[in-house]
Amino acid sequence: MRCLFIRFNRAILFFASVGLILVLSGCGLFNVETKRQESPTVREVPFEARSGDLLKKKLLVLPFLDSELQRSRNVVDVARRTVIDELIDTRNFIVINNSDIAQDLGAFVKESKEYDMSAVSKLAAQVGVSAVIEGRILEIRAKRVGDEVGLFRKLRAQVDVAVQIRVYGAKSGREIYNGVRKATVEHETTRVGESAYSDRFLEEDPGLIRAGVKKAFTQSVGGIVKAVEKLSWEGRIAMVNGEKIYVNAGRLSGIQVGDILKVTEEGDEVFDPDNGVFIGKAQGRMKGTVEVVSYFGKDGAVAIIHSGSGFQENDPVQLY
Repeated sequence: MRCLFIRFNRAILFFASVGLILVLSGCGLFNVETKRQESPTVREVPFEARSGDLLKKKLLVLPFLDSELQRSRNVVDVARRTVIDELIDTRNFIVINNSDIAQDLGAFVKESKEYDMSAVSKLAAQVGVSAVIEGRILEIRAKRVGDEVGLFRKLRAQVDVAVQIRVYGAKSGREIYNGVRKATVEHETTRVGESAYSDRFLEEDPGLIRAGVKKAFTQSVGGIVKAVEKLSWEGRIAMVNGEKIYVNAGRLSGIQVGDILKVTEEGDEVFDPDNGVFIGKAQGRMKGTVEVVSYFGKDGAVAIIHSGSGFQENDPVQLY
């Protein structure tokens, strides 16, 4: 009887030990699984922000204008979107939002149905814009060139478009490009039954106008690119906080960690002594240099003082 009791106690101890091992093992497995679910530590690593020495210039594309005020606003919206898309596709430019300009741009449209580009350029320069672009539709003429018989008639129409593009350098406030382009395209649309389809109605046809306007303004993009490429890249100091200098251009603009930027004073305005016409701004005195160490925001860079002193908000910066 005593032997049975001893064996029984041994059995209880054995199963208790096994149970304890399983519990401890289970805890260990649980801890391992928990560690696997933890998010890895993310660290910033150096990477290339640009290829070569090219820095992207910021552009302001104003709301496009139309010589005929009664025409649908959709026409100029399509025109502006076409130019913006073409400029972005070059990968050389950043088109900023018009809302980045503190004032209502419509207030700068003169009676001559064009913008006061010199005034807009001054505002644009304050937010690091290199050039301001104005687009204007001068003329749209459409006519039928073919018609099929039937309930759903396929109508072939021709549209002649004339457009104008003006580009001003934001820093100088002077015109650097002014071009008029014309385009003729044929486009097919559909009408139902015997409903009237006048030439005036064709001039409002979205598909027809899109084709004509896109072709005309696309022809202007090459001139815009060549004109803006001649401008030197320039950024601005957005804020000075102790030893840290915050610049209004970063990775999106092509600024790389390790870049040395030259900081200058705001240059003086220069006017023609004969007629008083504004010529541009002279290069300001160099204050020193800063070195880019990281980025912030959508397109900003953080730098530290490399040489010099006296850096202030809105000081111009350029690649050294």
